Amino acid sequence: MNEIKAVCIEKLSKPRQDMEKSNAMWNKRAREFRKLSSSAGDGGVFDLFKARAELKGRSVIDVGCGAGRYLKRLLDEGALAEGIEPSVEMAREARDFVSQSGYDGAAAPIYNVAFQDFAPGKKYDYVFISNSPVISYYENYPRIIDLARRGIFISSWLKIKDLFLEKIAAGLGRAPHTHGGCDIVYFMNLLLADGYYPDFWTNVSHREERVDPENFYLRYASWLYGPEYGERDLEGVKKEIAKYVGDDKKVAVSSTNVMGLLYLDLLKQPAKKECNH
Repeated sequence: MNEIKAVCIEKLSKPRQDMEKSNAMWNKRAREFRKLSSSAGDGGVFDLFKARAELKGRSVIDVGCGAGRYLKRLLDEGALAEGIEPSVEMAREARDFVSQSGYDGAAAPIYNVAFQDFAPGKKYDYVFISNSPVISYYENYPRIIDLARRGIFISSWLKIKDLFLEKIAAGLGRAPHTHGGCDIVYFMNLLLADGYYPDFWTNVSHREERVDPENFYLRYASWLYGPEYGERDLEGVKKEIAKYVGDDKKVAVSSTNVMGLLYLDLLKQPAKKECNH
């Protein structure tokens, strides 16, 4: 187990994330994520979490809360929700989304700070993390564990196969860099090595539908040109996507995605050995 732990630590021992560069990209994509906050499905992510957590009256910190999608759902379940979101524009959209959903502006405090700089001085009943890069850095591993009293929930893409993206990438002569990787698996194995017993699931979803092309402009620009994409890059993406727009003003999308989901119930863990964080 020590050898597995060493491999996982190595995989997650990366230079600190460039928050200035990251926030610049997420600031540009904030309105896009606000639209997603109002959309219906999330692949069952939140339902899986609430089926295992006692949310009513419990404190929950949503790490990387984005435009507030899950903050609103946590409040709907009666949780005492708080969020961490380093992007100024994302945090602004999240506050507005929560307010527009009928909650008082102070119902879900949002801390505009990077997770590695977050110092709340308290624990939360639950830590909720959905598709956030915080799990990709080993320095955050002990901080995530130390933040929770009752449970930790993580969802993260393992693989994304987007056929429409591949068409656009081929047309532009670019190699796409999507979300998806083994970091949640490394995180799970670190837990096992430290004497914890998390539950782990994979969820495979297929998508074939016709979608408004505006949903892809900013996302594909960032996946094809990186977080520092410029207006020229964005215009190139728009022109390439326009080649596939039908009479209904939409594009055909086909994708197969694999998500990893992890839940650690801290109340049901056996006596743990001393962990070398």
